[in-house]
Amino acid sequence: MPSYEKFCKKFLKKFSWRKKNIHVSQEFIDSLNFTGIDLEPDEIITFSYIMAIISLMAGVAISIAILSFYNFSFREIGMLTILLIFLIIFAFPLIVLHYTSEYPKIKAKYMKIHSLGDVPEVISYIVMYLRIHPNLERALEFASSESRTALSRDLRKLLWDIEIRIYKGIDDAITSFAELWGKWSDYFKRAIHLIRSSVREKETERYVTLNRALDVVLDGTKDTMINFANKLNQPTLVIYSIGVMLPLALVAMLPAASITRLHISIFQIFIIYDILLPIILFVYIRKILLMRPATFNPPSIPSNVVRINKFANASISLAILISFSFLALYFSYSILFIIGIGFSISYYGMSYFPYKKIRDDIKEMENEFSDALYIIGKRVEEGKPPEEAFYYASETMKGSKIGKVFSNSSYNLMTRRTTLKEALFNKEYGSLRNIFSDRIRAIMKIFVEGARKSHKATGNAIIKIADHLKQLQDVERNIKNNLGVLTSTLHSTATIFAPMIAGITLGITKLITNVLSGMNFSISESMSILIFGNEKFSLAKISYDYFILTIGIYILLLVMLLLRFANGIDEGDDYIEYMYSIGREMPLATIIFALSTILSSLFFATL
Repeated sequence: MPSYEKFCKKFLKKFSWRKKNIHVSQEFIDSLNFTGIDLEPDEIITFSYIMAIISLMAGVAISIAILSFYNFSFREIGMLTILLIFLIIFAFPLIVLHYTSEYPKIKAKYMKIHSLGDVPEVISYIVMYLRIHPNLERALEFASSESRTALSRDLRKLLWDIEIRIYKGIDDAITSFAELWGKWSDYFKRAIHLIRSSVREKETERYVTLNRALDVVLDGTKDTMINFANKLNQPTLVIYSIGVMLPLALVAMLPAASITRLHISIFQIFIIYDILLPIILFVYIRKILLMRPATFNPPSIPSNVVRINKFANASISLAILISFSFLALYFSYSILFIIGIGFSISYYGMSYFPYKKIRDDIKEMENEFSDALYIIGKRVEEGKPPEEAFYYASETMKGSKIGKVFSNSSYNLMTRRTTLKEALFNKEYGSLRNIFSDRIRAIMKIFVEGARKSHKATGNAIIKIADHLKQLQDVERNIKNNLGVLTSTLHSTATIFAPMIAGITLGITKLITNVLSGMNFSISESMSILIFGNEKFSLAKISYDYFILTIGIYILLLVMLLLRFANGIDEGDDYIEYMYSIGREMPLATIIFALSTILSSLFFATL
């Protein structure tokens, strides 16, 4: 059961007073049905109220803690801190209320957009299957069994509805299905209609129509992604402005502000830089990525294949952080604490390397597969048996990962004298038992189906399937290339430019402080206290190391957010890829920030 449902049911056991039969919109009901969330509307609404109240209580507790630092004196605390407290008490509960109450609609929208990532795969499976067997119902059943998203779930439901006679027949059902998903993907709707018409055509004409259906989907996927990429300019500029340029430009002026009797406290800077700004950036980035049309889903690796001891890795990461913390206290230099945070995060991210390696192997194998499939198709078309076709492909592609797979397939057929299906998919000795590519396994299932027909027809179909697979790979490559410039810029900003600029700016703050220390400004002391509070907690009274610590934490958070944005654009919601990118790039960002801070401080101190 998903955690959202668990939380709802757990909380609602203690609240039997909730109001029944709460009126909600039809969109809300449709979203519940689409997402499969096993909750009633009144349960969700009541849960959202409870979470808002808990958030309000937490906000009040935090606010009381803040006020206690200022002895509950509004004159000492200042209007800026009061505004921050106001945001904590009121804005945070409202955000929680909105998100928890609207969660079904948010999730439904997310699922619909990201389920479109299955469109190229699902349509290609249908097209490939129809090349072997012109039976639309069996083709839909095959495609639904090879996918695990909302789109495939809807396909399975469609087949069940046909079984229980909700629809008059397959034509009526497929039309309804096309209209439902056509609201989100026009090219998917067009492809479904082409596929439906192909089953009534002659073999030659059917192949042409099926090719056209696949071309419509691939072109639609590519155009949709290009349109999304073209719309990223403004959001990216906003993220650069509010996340990198403006905050880092103000860094140099903050310590100097205390000299001009503006009593900005390190506490206020911490709330703005390390809490409010990261939250704003996270929400904005999440909103942009939710609009990203999914293209091709990453390979799914079973949990029992790679076992990562998350507790052990988290413990080692914590040990790294504690070690650097002791060094920071011993040498009284907060930059060591920042290095400890960066390295501990990096270690935990690198623990996902085994998943990353398996995925890279799968991608390499899939790139080799289309060529190997073409070779097999040509041999089968010539009348050769599958074992000879596999052996020839393995020898032709000797040294490659896919060549080894087909060598094992040939061995199973010739030595074990087993069936083609067992040679490939047997759980004990099948050549594909440790191959976790859904694409390879699905296509080889089609090959097994086709092997029961004539060799010439099957070989011709396999050759065309190899061409389809090559088309899919070309579209994936083109999409990556179109997004490459933007994502590479984001990676460079996150790991090099933002940490470097922050470090240099921190060095400049010392120079500005030294220059302005003897100058007198006419700003009203009373106005400064009214806005920013008493000077008791101002930057002038607090060690400069705390300032480095606050900005350093912000830079590490900024690195994680920018990498999330870059990874989300490039890979979609791929958590494994994101964690690995953090593990790989966080050390460089941390070192650049530390070195630029130290060197710039030494350099500007001599001026």
